[in-house]
Amino acid sequence: MEIDDIIQKRPHLRETLLLYKKIREFNNVVTTSFRGFIHKGDISYPPEIVNEVFDLFSRIFEVPSEGLEPLREAMLLGQIDLTRLPHNEMSGFLLPYHEEELWMVLFILGRPFFLDMKRLIDFEGLFWEEGKCPLCSARPVISSLLEDGRRRLHCSYCGTTGFSRRFGCPVCGNFEISKDNIITIEGEEDFRIEVCDECGSYIKTVKEKVLDEFSTVGGSTADLVDLITLPLDIIAQGRGYRRNAPNPLGMLRMA
Repeated sequence: MEIDDIIQKRPHLRETLLLYKKIREFNNVVTTSFRGFIHKGDISYPPEIVNEVFDLFSRIFEVPSEGLEPLREAMLLGQIDLTRLPHNEMSGFLLPYHEEELWMVLFILGRPFFLDMKRLIDFEGLFWEEGKCPLCSARPVISSLLEDGRRRLHCSYCGTTGFSRRFGCPVCGNFEISKDNIITIEGEEDFRIEVCDECGSYIKTVKEKVLDEFSTVGGSTADLVDLITLPLDIIAQGRGYRRNAPNPLGMLRMA
């Protein structure tokens, strides 16, 4: 299924999905144009491609290049450590942007970096021992249930997937997850939220068949499912629970 088909079925998500379409284009152009640009130990884009990456970002998202100049300069000077983002940390220097805006831009700019990192070191299919991605250390937000009962976790940064225990919170390991901690929406029985009162986080869970249904060419199915289930984020955050990683638009807070 293509994004335009999803928009026809879910017109209320039109603007969200059109923006994601640009994000997907940016990811594909950068990872294709500079394939293999990440080397072991790198914490950001190598200086020789920074200008081209920023020019692509400016063109695809129609953002004036002068507005990105402070961030471009910081990255050229090696002041941006993208590997800290999955830990929900940013470099400790000042930039002339609102914090949430900076998070969104850094996440979108950095996504191709993490996707290329996955090509360098592939931990696909491993068990997530500590409730975090074995490659970039991001906490999970999306999980899917296979027909055989196993639970697969999906990383929002590098796209790595792996398995965890079927029951309990995959973030903190708390086993006290009852039916009262599961939230569903009428008419969307294939989607649900599992909230954890121990760590205050939540994870959105879908049946594996849903990922197959929204499979597209050149993009992440988990990304699309994350965006389609935005109402679940609003409900969970409205009750005081938090996301542990941004959605594909770079947003952590929806409520």
